[in-house]
Amino acid sequence: MSSEDQSSSGRAGIPKYDMRLGPDTDGSAAALYRQFIELLYTLTFPPEAIARFRFHGVTYQLPRAAVASVESVAQTLNRGPAEIARGGDQFLIWAQVSGESDASYAGRECKLRPGDVVILDYAREIFVRAPDFASIYVMIERNMVPPAFLAPSMHGTLFAAASGPGQILYRAVESLLRSMDTLTLPEAGAALDALITMTAGMLEGDLARRAAHNSSGDPMLDKALALIDRNLARSDLAPALLQKSLPLSRSALYRLFEPLGGVRNAILQRRLERALRVLLSGTAVRPPLRKIARDHGFSSEEQYSRAFRKRFGTTPPQFYDMVRRKDTVALAAQAERFGFTLLEIWIKQMIEAGIDRAR
Repeated sequence: MSSEDQSSSGRAGIPKYDMRLGPDTDGSAAALYRQFIELLYTLTFPPEAIARFRFHGVTYQLPRAAVASVESVAQTLNRGPAEIARGGDQFLIWAQVSGESDASYAGRECKLRPGDVVILDYAREIFVRAPDFASIYVMIERNMVPPAFLAPSMHGTLFAAASGPGQILYRAVESLLRSMDTLTLPEAGAALDALITMTAGMLEGDLARRAAHNSSGDPMLDKALALIDRNLARSDLAPALLQKSLPLSRSALYRLFEPLGGVRNAILQRRLERALRVLLSGTAVRPPLRKIARDHGFSSEEQYSRAFRKRFGTTPPQFYDMVRRKDTVALAAQAERFGFTLLEIWIKQMIEAGIDRAR
């Protein structure tokens, strides 16, 4: 066995850890690696890979983040409910340098190829079957990231090497790693903040694209949301009904909807969103509020109006009046204030159609 673990600092003083394990002759290097990696994942090796095990990792440690490069042999990593419960509350910006991995991120399957960048949440499930590989990653504490990272469809978002966002993010991550030895701690912090902000912008763009195609990006969540949409008018639409119709346990159902604020909150927001679509496409002088409420599962017009005002900051008639007047300035202010992507898309369509009558 050959192993080396060196702690030092870059020339500008950022703590740096250089770990080399292997080549392995007696299994001890692989055992040491397993002890380290199984804090986060369950680890398995193909027999031929463990016989020639090697690992090299270089990590730069910042106060609330880490920037690292890793190289190793073929392996399978699984982060399920048990591993999540043991801890780890970070996000990863992961850039694949070499090797083509098969991955599943909370049921979202993909191929991870050289040059791709994927965004991961350690609070959700991760499965990766990798060949010999090399990668660069940035690990960030949850309290450092903006809201775009917390969207339910964020986990497993892949920016392909051939795409513009993928190329920009890959080069940014690569450049950050290569510069760490020359950066002071404040400089590295500023560069990290810039990377996080840029990544958030890419995620927001991807989220808007999915919203336009009515997809969350999570296959099981999409299935659950489609079930909700088909049953919006039902008074008994509740977690128990979803559990009967989906191959999920009660706890798995609640975990699936946790990023949306829970099952009941997701149902309410879905009802409000679909009811809002009716207002956006209405042609009558006054909106049929009683019918909208009944068709979308609200017990009364009053309950619908209260929920609408709490979510969108205005009453349904006031909102409908802005829509009828095509007042995109006022509507855009509502969309920005309350973070409503559907409304932003509708406004853009109105402007592109040349019928903007903003005052």
